[in-house]
Amino acid sequence: MAKKALVVDDTPYIRADIREILERNGFEVTEAENGAEAVELYKEGRPDLVTMDINMPKIHGLRATQMITNFDPNANIIICSTMVALSNYVKLGKEAGAKAFLSKPFSEGELLKEIKRLNI
Repeated sequence: MAKKALVVDDTPYIRADIREILERNGFEVTEAENGAEAVELYKEGRPDLVTMDINMPKIHGLRATQMITNFDPNANIIICSTMVALSNYVKLGKEAGAKAFLSKPFSEGELLKEIKRLNI
């Protein structure tokens, strides 16, 4: 059975890029364009992995991360954002329950390294 991933970003081409990497590496991918949609889709599908942008409409990525980890403390969420370059956002992401962080743009190898580190 394929592992499931939820790619959350308000920019369509970024979702497509991450989707392509994940599908090439055996994941079945669902996409969300905002934090509210992400929380709803997580609860419906319980994916093995979530890639989460920070700055998004409706519900901010850090708040969506917190809502998902309140629902499922074992959720594997990787924050993928240019905001990760600011240490305060990493601290806030950890407090929200994120398990890994990647600064955009990132390579396929960097993403796969974090997925492997999380034992997904």
